[in-house]
Amino acid sequence: GPLSPIHTNHHSETNKAVMYIGNRKKDGKLVGALPLGEMQFHSDQCYKERPAMGTMLYAIEIPADGGNTLFANAYKAYEALPADVKERVAGRKAVQVYDYDGGVLDRKHMVEPQAGVSYAHPVARTHPATGRKALYVNRLMTHHIEGLPREESERLLGIMFATIERPEFMYEHRWRVGDLLLWDNRCTLHARRDFDPTASRWLRRVTIQGERPQ
Repeated sequence: GPLSPIHTNHHSETNKAVMYIGNRKKDGKLVGALPLGEMQFHSDQCYKERPAMGTMLYAIEIPADGGNTLFANAYKAYEALPADVKERVAGRKAVQVYDYDGGVLDRKHMVEPQAGVSYAHPVARTHPATGRKALYVNRLMTHHIEGLPREESERLLGIMFATIERPEFMYEHRWRVGDLLLWDNRCTLHARRDFDPTASRWLRRVTIQGERPQ
């Protein structure tokens, strides 16, 4: 599919679909996207009508320690949900918001949904190629489940987040310079470990535009 253009100023000078992620500075200012710290589990561009189906990330500079990327299997997370939770969220949608502030670990401080940078998608989406259901909610950018009282929405989301983050469903990648990873955002979530902000971390990312989740 086509590459997804990014809407920030952290893109390559020659290609607006190429994003730089990291903590390099120019004239004393950070010039990369998502430069510092831990980042919770999410799916790239889930706040768009047509989120990224795939992401490619290439390592240029990597700190000696920290900054690892965690991947979670959203198929297995959905399949492991208690039956009553599956039944309660069946057919429901969750509102996703543009909120990449990896330093905010308290969901009470999430940004509010806004036109153009938020969208409602199925809580469990069906992968168009495999037909399998995968959880499509995440701790970083899922605001609430539509049609439910806020307290119940948070309770159900908490159960789903905890299931996604179970160690047996995760893989942790320790980066080396020259690594190139490609993953499917339709059935995979990812997160980032914290790292020393004085250590250089610089990666190049492109995303592949996908279909509207069903």
